[in-house]
Amino acid sequence: MYDYIPRALAKLLTWLKNFITYLNQNEVISRLSLDRTRVDKLKSEIDAYAELCTLADAANAGSVDRLKRREKAEKLTKSVRNFVNTFLRYNEAMTDDDRKQLGLTVPSGKRSSGIDPDEYPEIEANTNVLRRIVCRFLNREHRAAKPRHVHGIELRFGFIPEGEEPSLAHLVNSLFSTRTSMTIDFADGERGKLIGLCARYENNTGGKGPFGPIITVYIP
Repeated sequence: MYDYIPRALAKLLTWLKNFITYLNQNEVISRLSLDRTRVDKLKSEIDAYAELCTLADAANAGSVDRLKRREKAEKLTKSVRNFVNTFLRYNEAMTDDDRKQLGLTVPSGKRSSGIDPDEYPEIEANTNVLRRIVCRFLNREHRAAKPRHVHGIELRFGFIPEGEEPSLAHLVNSLFSTRTSMTIDFADGERGKLIGLCARYENNTGGKGPFGPIITVYIP
């Protein structure tokens, strides 16, 4: 349902150009209340990827050029998904036409469950790998990761300023997955910083459950 970004490198650049061209319009940015700085940053990443594609597709391209393109494609895909999950997915100003123009999934309207989740997933955070936090989601009451009527899990996370109590206002990043675990990677300069994590269930009609408690973890 959420695999809207092409996996094939041959199709990825076309999708990205279409996405950022529509998103970068002043009218769209204003109507969706987007941060122009965030949009410009994403556009710069896509432009840099386009340059790598040109190098990798050149007649004299080598394996290094193609490797750089693939590595950048993986990082850029994560950046775009994070942008969509944080600023677009729950944006009430978004229309189905916006989703079509951006190349995103348009909800089918098919309802298979009218039950909104009334519980939350517990989080176990693993920090055994440097610059990486792996979150595993548990549901102890049902002895399974997800109750039957739950489609996926939204994970919110963000840095907690020193001396402040963690709150949802700090958790400005959002990820969504139908899997029972998520992996967040960080940069070297972010090691040792305190990050807050919390999660909630969502059914396949968009109904959301309550957020669980915020847990805090230092980035390894």
